[in-house]
Amino acid sequence: MLILACATERECHSALSRLAPKPPSANMRLQVAGRDLLACVVGIGPVAAALSMGALLERFPETTGILNLGICGSFDPLRNPLGTPCVASAEIWPEYGVHHVEQKEEVFAHQMFPDLSLSPVNRVELDPVAAASVMQLVLPAAWPCGPSLTVAGVSGDSRRAEMLQTRHNAATENMEGFSLALAAHRWGIPFLEIRTVSNPVGERDKRLWNFRQALAALQNILPILTGAAV
Repeated sequence: MLILACATERECHSALSRLAPKPPSANMRLQVAGRDLLACVVGIGPVAAALSMGALLERFPETTGILNLGICGSFDPLRNPLGTPCVASAEIWPEYGVHHVEQKEEVFAHQMFPDLSLSPVNRVELDPVAAASVMQLVLPAAWPCGPSLTVAGVSGDSRRAEMLQTRHNAATENMEGFSLALAAHRWGIPFLEIRTVSNPVGERDKRLWNFRQALAALQNILPILTGAAV
């Protein structure tokens, strides 16, 4: 069984809209293109996502993989414009460390858990091609792939966005991916994260955002992954 993890009901409904006959309820198990899927709304932010996924994996030990679908911000809207599906090649939690007003952020020297061995300790390396293969999903090579940053608070200005992108070579910004990737890593199961761009990172002018376009693009992801697209 695969867990389909989305932050909000709206993202979950969009992700399933072309394959499910009706919007799923919370933690609804359904068949999608011949696959056993548990559709879950894990909540917004890294804390909610971590709590939700921890409980789900305890409740459903038969889980064989986690698929995280949703929307995200793009650090480079020219390269990854609104509506673009972006695949995470790594999940980074930049907030795990020491923060200074002027100096560069420092990563903690110790792991989050005694049984972890991440290097650096706030980064989970991902292999989306291998994960898709294990989960019997079709991952288009044309979809852009790059590191994704998980934050508890989204970047509110261009200066912070530029700083984060430079330090981490980040492609996208989200609020749940690291928690879900870390859960999959500890559980020893594959993890695949794909998000469609809804806004430029650091831009608070909502005239430059388009959640509707990102959610419409999200509707195409699961049909393509499962080979059910027509």
